[in-house]
Formats: sequence, C-alpha cells, structure tokens
Amino acid sequence: PESSCARLTTFHAPPRSRDLYPARLLAVDGELPGPSSQDSFRIEPGRHVLTVAEIIDEREFSPVANTQRSRHGRQLVRTLEIDARPGVTYLLSARLLRDRRGSILDAGYWQPVVWKERAEPCR
Repeated sequence: PESSCARLTTFHAPPRSRDLYPARLLAVDGELPGPSSQDSFRIEPGRHVLTVAEIIDEREFSPVANTQRSRHGRQLVRTLEIDARPGVTYLLSARLLRDRRGSILDAGYWQPVVWKERAEPCR
C-alpha cells in the first residue's frame, strides 16, 4: 500500500564528527507538532516550515556565549523549509557553524538541517 504521510524525527543522534547536534522540533507551519515528550511526528506530504531549537553542547561555546544562549534561548530558534515526500522519515539536527560561534544574538551560529532521509512506510 502507498504511504500517505511523512515523518519528522529528532530521536536519532546525529554524527558530531559532522558538527551535527540534537535539535528540538517546536512547530510545523506555526502549530505545535504534538506533545513535547515526543520525538517523532507524522506530517502530511508537501511543503512545510519547521521551527527548530538547537541542543548544542555548551562545551562548544565560551562562558559569555553560553550566558547569552540561556538568556536569549527562546529567540534563538530557526526555521527550515522542507518538501516532505510520502513514505519518508526526515531526521532533523542542528548544525554548528564553528566559524560563527560568536554570533549568538542573531542565532547565526547554527542552522537546522535534515541530516538523513529514510524510506519508511507511514499510514
């Protein structure tokens, strides 16, 4: 049977060797995707805007940068547009931009990415 949905997940640990860190999915098209305890979300195929927060290890930053990150946490979210295909699970993560680690206030130090796509039936 044909898959009629796609999935987003933050469950799988992305490879740190590629400067990828865990992320939290906050919203899909401006709506809460489900309970915050969930790490996998079903979505309709098509274009979506994801609102994502980073969970980058604080050891990557200076003490001053970590203070800014905790003070401005809610504003440090970024968006990612994806074109979801049916029967595909998209693994989300936060990519640390090492050369921009000082750009905390504009959230320029990271970007949300799909680091892997997996074909999985979804009904």
